[in-house]
Amino acid sequence: MKGYKAYTKEKGLIETNDDRELIDLTWHREDGPAIISYYHNGNIEYEGYKIDDKGHRLNGPADICYDINGNITYVEYCINGIAYTKEQYEKELLKLKVQLL
Repeated sequence: MKGYKAYTKEKGLIETNDDRELIDLTWHREDGPAIISYYHNGNIEYEGYKIDDKGHRLNGPADICYDINGNITYVEYCINGIAYTKEQYEKELLKLKVQLL
């Protein structure tokens, strides 16, 4: 059976097999993926890095999809909910680093 692990603002960590339990909750985690879904065999299907329900990650893709064998099939780079190509993402990271100087 497919499973989910989600970190939410409202209820903290939720582990469930019913995705309906995750509706209308704010996915939020600052130190790892806020949502992870699993295939029936236990392999990870999806990892989503979210801050206040927005895709956000400063050290890699914010959304990662895997096939049933664990191979990455899709990635999306996001900062503060804005999606970027990998090249745009790297430029945005440089801008953020310069702003911190």
